[in-house]
Amino acid sequence: MTLISYALDYHFWKLRPTCYHFHNVALHLGCILVLFLLLRQLGLPRGVILGTVCLFAIHPVNVESVSWASERKNLLATFFFFLSFYHYVKYTRNQASRSYLVSLLCFLLSLLSKASTIVAPLIFLVYDYCSGNKRVRDLRLYDKLPFVVFAEILAFLSVHAAGAGSALNSYHKVGPLLSLVASGHLFKQYIELLLWPTTLSALIYPSVFPSFGDARIWVAFSCFLLVTAIVFAKSRDLFFWVSFFVIFLIPVLNIVPLPIMMANRYLYIPQLGVWVVLCSFTLKLVSRLHSFKLVKGLAWGGIGIYLLFLNYHTFQTTKVWKNSYTLWSDTIEKNFYDGVAHYNLGLWFHNQKLSNRSGHEYLISLLINPNYHLALTGIGGYYFEKGRIDLALKKFYASVKAASDSRSTINNLGKVLAEKGDVRRALYMFFRASYINPNNLGTFNNIVVLYLRANRIDAALEKAQEMIQRFPASSDGYFRLGMCLEAKGDLSGALKAWEQSRKRLDFENPLGSQIDAAMLSARQRLSVRAKS
Repeated sequence: MTLISYALDYHFWKLRPTCYHFHNVALHLGCILVLFLLLRQLGLPRGVILGTVCLFAIHPVNVESVSWASERKNLLATFFFFLSFYHYVKYTRNQASRSYLVSLLCFLLSLLSKASTIVAPLIFLVYDYCSGNKRVRDLRLYDKLPFVVFAEILAFLSVHAAGAGSALNSYHKVGPLLSLVASGHLFKQYIELLLWPTTLSALIYPSVFPSFGDARIWVAFSCFLLVTAIVFAKSRDLFFWVSFFVIFLIPVLNIVPLPIMMANRYLYIPQLGVWVVLCSFTLKLVSRLHSFKLVKGLAWGGIGIYLLFLNYHTFQTTKVWKNSYTLWSDTIEKNFYDGVAHYNLGLWFHNQKLSNRSGHEYLISLLINPNYHLALTGIGGYYFEKGRIDLALKKFYASVKAASDSRSTINNLGKVLAEKGDVRRALYMFFRASYINPNNLGTFNNIVVLYLRANRIDAALEKAQEMIQRFPASSDGYFRLGMCLEAKGDLSGALKAWEQSRKRLDFENPLGSQIDAAMLSARQRLSVRAKS
């Protein structure tokens, strides 16, 4: 669903970022509208509905999901989940098969947007338990089975894809049991972030690194269990919303290994549980102040000031997400010792052709973490640009040692070796990169170019033909085939290959000028041959 939405944007707007941002804002507004309908369907008090929807609409923690084009999947998954839950609630009341099927379809669309909503069947089960004071043995499980099947399939595919991409790396390297015990402290930090979002950052980390020997995580876990038990004893309605907060954080608690410890986007759906509980307590407190008009007025004034406070931070956070420079500068300002932020800022400077500034940030990143392979690759590229080939090679080799499966690092090392004239080692690196990621077109380009440079035309021709087989819709394979045929003296064949490349070329691809120049040169030489 996410890719389809991007395809539609590209069809109408190409790469104009304003249009992608407008689409994200529209999706967020859609989530707000459906959330209002859902909460009303659940029968919550009007004040709780309005307060929850307002907090969800304006909270600065949501800026990441809305302003970051790549996080549209979060918006789509949430939108379809809210619709699924809305129709599931209708189904539980009227037993209409239509409501059930619409709920199931919307759940599938949610999963096809982002796998984080795989926990929805558990939410539905807890809702059944809490809505009507049912007993566990009275719960119906058969109508959850299709939801569970869809969730299991998407969970399997997501884990398989992440594992194939080497993304299943736990940040604490211990296991799911430690993640479970540490969840209490993580919940506490997330709630603090929601209630007082003054330290929002693109990169946030747990304030306590998980360890079985740390008493703080045991205390936080025990306190959370105690609070949950008290809420369960007092009110099943509030227990549902506490469970809602917890259940939607389960996929990102590192029980399934994840390299990212915390993120603002992880709170886009779970925050609803906190807002419903907070609004319920606040309205109950204000109602008890009915006879104290002054105090009640002050309470409403405090609520208004808090909403203004959130609006202000949302506005400031939106400015932070304007571009890569503002984003990573803000991250560094809040945590100077974040090597990832320094690397990303260096990458921005590199793209702006400010090589000295980029090298400076890469060096800071390496001072923070000497084995950070991306920073090693970045500083290697900086030294390469400055003509310090031997030092660049040293950094690239260190980067490969730190991350032996990093295709980009290995590919860059191959480029440096090729520049140095070490064709054998350069080819080894390019082939190694192609084995790690067989679908990377750039690596194949590098191999063909290097074969041509080494005058191994037949080998280059074979690789160009393989490019065409692997990437038939790409213009690069035919362009390289034309180069190989030109090197063999077959100008007519080269011209035909370049014509095929031109047909497949996207109008924004800079390769177009090279193809046009090559075709013009080939036609001129063919004309000279014909005259002679």
